Amino acid sequence: MKKILSLLLVGAMGLSFVACNEKGGSSAEGGPLADSVSMNIGELMGANFKQQLGMDSTIKMDEVIKGVQAALKADTANHGYMAGMQIGNQILGMYQGIKQQYGIQINESKFMESFKKALLADSAMSQEQMMQLNMAMESLMKRASAEAKEKDPKAVANKKAGQAFLDKKAKEAGYKKTQSGLVYKVLNEGNGENFTDQDVVMVKYTGKHIDGKEFDSSKDEAVPFHLSQVVPGFAEMIKLMKPGQKVEVIIPSDLAYGPEGREPTIGSNETLVFEMETVGKQETPKAK
Repeated sequence: MKKILSLLLVGAMGLSFVACNEKGGSSAEGGPLADSVSMNIGELMGANFKQQLGMDSTIKMDEVIKGVQAALKADTANHGYMAGMQIGNQILGMYQGIKQQYGIQINESKFMESFKKALLADSAMSQEQMMQLNMAMESLMKRASAEAKEKDPKAVANKKAGQAFLDKKAKEAGYKKTQSGLVYKVLNEGNGENFTDQDVVMVKYTGKHIDGKEFDSSKDEAVPFHLSQVVPGFAEMIKLMKPGQKVEVIIPSDLAYGPEGREPTIGSNETLVFEMETVGKQETPKAK
């Protein structure tokens, strides 16, 4: 959109330059030539915005015209008001982006209360204060986003189905349940010492949804996992294992990817099933 506006502006400037050098006077003086220039620019910009806005079927063109007319009739000498109009449009875009990306509906009255307080303050915030405020905002956005996703019907359904699956498996022969909520069954015993948080463990694995559909696999090849860099349930299971051990483990959503999920393969609040075999620790290259 910015590129189009820039091109149109250049085009309009070019037309004005030509008009000033044509016989009949400057376009600023009015008259037939100014009318022709006005109509030409109007048609050109109208056609360009028709092309852009026409892609969104929710936009009503008569409402666009009302907005354009309101802006053009504004007092351009009032720089503060014009700046406010531009800022308002940016804020509106921010509202829409936050709702689309995070599912958060901005409370306009609360927003304006804080906006006015900051704008009318006796002095501007320091850079350090701005950075702290921005960090706090990011934290709040994540929390609000997680809450919104938690309440999503699909997330609620995934949570319920996952819990039912965990409860069913926990009652089957051979399965154990940890205090955190992991449910697992040993398929092959291993030997040696259990792994620790500091280990990089070589693991063969296959990940599935509770309906049995596979979403990830190491293709029967051992791959390294640092236990501090995997979801809590995966790390907990590995620490319960010895080299050469093979298990099937069901990881509840709060020990997996939670309400955030991992799109496009793992949805919000999904319980996951892994078949895992620990080959051993990753060998550290010896110093030469």
